[in-house]
Amino acid sequence: MLKTLSALALSALLAVPALGQQKMDNDEAAALKRLAQANVNEIAAGKIGAEKAQSPDVKRFAQKMVDDHGRMAQELKALAQSKGVPIAESTGMTDMAKLKLMERKSGAEFDQAFMDHMVKEHELTAKDVEVTASKAKDAEFKAALQKALPHIKQHLAEAKRLQSSAAAGGTKK
Repeated sequence: MLKTLSALALSALLAVPALGQQKMDNDEAAALKRLAQANVNEIAAGKIGAEKAQSPDVKRFAQKMVDDHGRMAQELKALAQSKGVPIAESTGMTDMAKLKLMERKSGAEFDQAFMDHMVKEHELTAKDVEVTASKAKDAEFKAALQKALPHIKQHLAEAKRLQSSAAAGGTKK
């Protein structure tokens, strides 16, 4: 009888998520993973941009990406840990290949490629965050998305401005 109760108690403990850990549904967990990966990719791209950009404005923007996405990544990492969702902490192979191609460029050509990349990635991320936030059921995740969205939109607006300016090696459009 004692062995049966011990076995039942042990199985009950194993069936319950870790103390304080609340599970997310699969769609939201996948979205959390995507957004965490986007932050990791922005940090990696930002580091390259801060090092290689010719324009001081592009360099500043690149460093801002490292700083801002670094903060967002830490917040998402804490949320992911609390939800039991494993997230990537390094750039994926496809994204790394894109960054390596961009990194081969120099001067104004690099600046333009970097800003083009920043616009494209922030457009995708902003759309993903908006859609995900509108459907999110997990209150903590929804709050994190709503907190991040204005920053992502601000990054996108600044990236578009730099993309079309002489600072990024182009001409005003």
